[in-house]
Amino acid sequence: MDQADLKENSTTDAPLGAMTGARYIESLKDGREVYIDGEKVDDVTIHPAFKDMVGEMARLYDLQNTDQYRDEMTYVDPESGVRTSVSWMLPRSAEDLAMKRRNSELWSLLTWGQLGRSHDILAPYIIGSLHRKEMFSAVKNPHCDFGENLENYHKHCMQNDLFLTHALGDPQVDRSEQTQNEQRQVAEDLEVALHVVEETKDGVIVSGGKQLSTAATHANECYVSLSQTFARRNDPNCVLAFSIPQGTPGLKALAREPISRWIGSWGHPFKMLDEQDCMLFFDHVLVPWDRLFMLYDSSPMVRMLENEGGSINFNFLGWANLCRAYVRMRLLTVVATMVAEAIGVVQYREVASKLGEMATYCEVWRHAMEGVEHQSEPTPSGQWSLGHTRGLHIWFAQTSWRMTEILREICGSGIIMQPSEKDLSNPEIRQYLDKYMRGKDVDVEYKSRLFRVAHDLAASSFGMWQDIYEYWHGGDPARNRINLLRGFDQDEMRDMIRTLVSNPLPHGDAV
Repeated sequence: MDQADLKENSTTDAPLGAMTGARYIESLKDGREVYIDGEKVDDVTIHPAFKDMVGEMARLYDLQNTDQYRDEMTYVDPESGVRTSVSWMLPRSAEDLAMKRRNSELWSLLTWGQLGRSHDILAPYIIGSLHRKEMFSAVKNPHCDFGENLENYHKHCMQNDLFLTHALGDPQVDRSEQTQNEQRQVAEDLEVALHVVEETKDGVIVSGGKQLSTAATHANECYVSLSQTFARRNDPNCVLAFSIPQGTPGLKALAREPISRWIGSWGHPFKMLDEQDCMLFFDHVLVPWDRLFMLYDSSPMVRMLENEGGSINFNFLGWANLCRAYVRMRLLTVVATMVAEAIGVVQYREVASKLGEMATYCEVWRHAMEGVEHQSEPTPSGQWSLGHTRGLHIWFAQTSWRMTEILREICGSGIIMQPSEKDLSNPEIRQYLDKYMRGKDVDVEYKSRLFRVAHDLAASSFGMWQDIYEYWHGGDPARNRINLLRGFDQDEMRDMIRTLVSNPLPHGDAV
């Protein structure tokens, strides 16, 4: 795709509506530059490291167009008349929010709560920004209106049901000068940090690196911006936000080692859900003026990240993450319970207590979801927003880690030692498997497959990746806790304590 094609393929194309599996697969054949294990990938849709995940996404896109799910996962945009994904719908009422919740529940259930970058995750980033369209427009540039760019881009994504990833952080090269508590600006290394090289009549030329872009190998576009850690920049040339197609010339993606490439017939059920993470390298990439949302002035992003005034949640947006977390927590709890039943320990006091702890986390999360829905309200932009979720992503980072730990404890050594599918079908050793590797009232096939599910979730490279992802994907938990403390309302209780200190409670007569 050359620069002329990029301009032609901008936000003015005819709407295509809800994504289908075939269209999605074809859209990834866009000349994107992806590298893995020292090799350049010719076609991500057929490469063994990526094809399973691409196939899963295609399956889900086809499902959203079926009679079973169409009315829950898609809607007709009243302005354009295009039927597209509910993920991109602007919620104008409590009923719209409920519809978006159901859509997010389905995306999460259909992927077992394992995809941190499902189709439903990045849309809220764009929609959340639209709450503050006027704030982005207030930063003036002679070439474009950033707020209008944002609105037009949302319309483009909505009408074509695009799948986005994002990249927010600087490469992890030298963090010694990095701000810890967001009290001072970041000192940039322009050999590393993404920055503007020059302006042209068509847009800005940018160079530098960005991490960590999950799903960049199979996303349509990448939204690039600043995180809380990197929002306050020393050099204004490093202040920018934009979104461009993954096939844009000069954009290169380095994929990590796959985490679910199993030798043999082990039958691990979640191996197809390897989302891939990428380092992105921008080598003199043209970002068109109509794709820029912020340039040289970070004040709109800083104010949004700080949740200044109102109920806009940027770090843990919308139903997508809330529903995914709930599905993941329930999955871990049920698998742990079934494992305990399969080896006859579910009635042990210590085991039952640990399972009860997991169930408690699920219930607390369910109550929290009901609470943020109950506190939803209209915003000045006319959209409806859920109540605050400031503490939820922090709590989930800690809780998810604990739940996988409990699952490993309940499984014991069984999480490591289980026969493969070919072991089960080998008549020479099957008699020994039936005798020595069965469970309580369950045969070896059931037990081994159940334990391999547990292994995927809590002991495999896939499971470890999930643990790391859940801990960090909402940002640095320590920083988030500090920021939460700064905004935590203590006034009423402080006044009560001051009164108590100034006027001690009267003591009774001395005995």
